[in-house]
Amino acid sequence: MSNLLAVWMGGRGFRPWDYGIGLRLLAVLMFFAFLALLIVGVFLLWQRNARSGPGSRSDEALATLRMRYARGEMAREEFLQANADLGDGEPPPPEKS
Repeated sequence: MSNLLAVWMGGRGFRPWDYGIGLRLLAVLMFFAFLALLIVGVFLLWQRNARSGPGSRSDEALATLRMRYARGEMAREEFLQANADLGDGEPPPPEKS
């Protein structure tokens, strides 16, 4: 069977190096393009995870808490307790009498 295939392919069989530098250059370029796409993909995933890390959810919750307090939807004591629970550590200035 392999002899029949060799005869059909021109008597020598399939040898990629017979096709000149073009095919080899194309293979090398495709490899580097794949490698570049892989690196860019990993970088983009890393950037996305860095932006949505564990601290960003807490910051979002603190921003919502501050907005609710500013709109008057919650009392000062309730705000201070929630602020301490979320771990902000920066209480607002004391209330003036």
